[in-house]
Amino acid sequence: MGKSVLIIGAGIAGLAAGSYLQRNGFTTHIFDQHTLPGGLCTAWERQGYRFDGCIHWLMGSSPRSNMHHIWRELGAGELNYLEWDIFTVIKLSDGDRFTVYTDPDRFEAELSRLAGPDDSPLIKSIAAAIRNMSRFDLPAAWDKLTLPEAARILFALPGALPIFGTWMKLPIASLLARIASPKLREALSGLYSGDMGDFPVAGLFMMLGFMSKKSCGYPLGGSSAFARSIEKKYLSLGGSISYGFRVDRILVENGKAVGIAGEKGELRGDLVISAADAHDTVERLLGGRYRSPGLDKAFASFRRFPSLLLLGLGLKGDFSSYPHSYSFPLKQPLVLEGGELTLLGMGIRFFSFDPGAAPAGKTAAMVMISTTNDSWWTELRARDRSAYDAAKEESKRRIIAALDSELPGIASAVEYSDLSTPATLIRYTNNWHGSYEGWLPTIKTMGAKLPRTLDGLAGFYMLGQWLNPGGGLPPCGIDGRRLAKRLCQAEGRSFRADA
Repeated sequence: MGKSVLIIGAGIAGLAAGSYLQRNGFTTHIFDQHTLPGGLCTAWERQGYRFDGCIHWLMGSSPRSNMHHIWRELGAGELNYLEWDIFTVIKLSDGDRFTVYTDPDRFEAELSRLAGPDDSPLIKSIAAAIRNMSRFDLPAAWDKLTLPEAARILFALPGALPIFGTWMKLPIASLLARIASPKLREALSGLYSGDMGDFPVAGLFMMLGFMSKKSCGYPLGGSSAFARSIEKKYLSLGGSISYGFRVDRILVENGKAVGIAGEKGELRGDLVISAADAHDTVERLLGGRYRSPGLDKAFASFRRFPSLLLLGLGLKGDFSSYPHSYSFPLKQPLVLEGGELTLLGMGIRFFSFDPGAAPAGKTAAMVMISTTNDSWWTELRARDRSAYDAAKEESKRRIIAALDSELPGIASAVEYSDLSTPATLIRYTNNWHGSYEGWLPTIKTMGAKLPRTLDGLAGFYMLGQWLNPGGGLPPCGIDGRRLAKRLCQAEGRSFRADA
């Protein structure tokens, strides 16, 4: 029997590591304080409605993508994926609507419709970059590339190089500054909320490029179906999961991780992997005793994704005539969190495209609001639970009223509502400040290599979103696969990807 491995966190990274290790002779056991798999890849059901807090699109949804090999190996490749023709619709301040088409030709025409004559060269460059990205593939699993696939990647490489060069170094703020038309500038800025000015333009082109070739879709059944399918595969390989097990401490003896401890007891293993929040792992589970210069720099200077207010709405009636993703400026500023948060715009997602998200004839919808005021919610909940509950109810009332001012009648259609706050997110995941996707991608941090080990601590590894600036689900699957391959090499055995 191979080495025993204890894995903290049943998110996609932890499940991926466990799945690949199981098929390579290791014995793994995953521990998670929640009762469901997926970690931040989560959805929850209330009164027949499913409210999805994660997946909008998933890179590698098509079998034509190399990333799809990993999803198939993990058990999620057989899901039915819906590929978008329209990514989102953005209402502008003059009442016009900007439609983000996933077809490069239609997107170029839409950009041109909003632009002035001076913007034509830039629009052509944007459309060309998206087309070039659609011809390229990211080799997430090199060993799965056939000769024709490798040839296609090499053939498309000259067109993709500017994306990973020039466009990767250009922040969104600089792109917007080059646009002459105020209307077009407003439209493109609507794709980014909050402090995203130094997000690399290449990220947008990569997403739209993969969408244009129908490999960046949505799994029907949403985040819960995606996570459950990966959990099912892991369990079928003989892996074990203990839900409701909050890990309080990583056991260390003579400079080596030897197990974990929590209220439900202590367990020992040959190796320990944390697929949980990196800051929580270093500071709480290891008591700050083991450091890494790379991680310390990230904790001190990298910017995090914000936390979220997630409002799930159960709506009476069919809302399929509405855009599935729609954002708009507010007629009046929306003030939340005791005056700490003021919103000038809002977005909503209607899940009419997923028949399992709501009872027949009804619609599930989600409002996602970014916030950096996580402490406002956590401190209020700790200090006065009734005041916290009242704040949630008042927030729901104000958000629904703001929606109704743009979409008249939606308030009367609400038959159920449920609000998740940063305190909710922290309670279930321990994510630092309730961040929903780790480090924000910037021109300085995108692609940064953060360490998977800590100085002076043997037998211990980390993986997941916090080690991959930009976050997202694909790095979690890739990370689990790479770590399993690394551990196989250390054991002198060949890595096996297929079950």
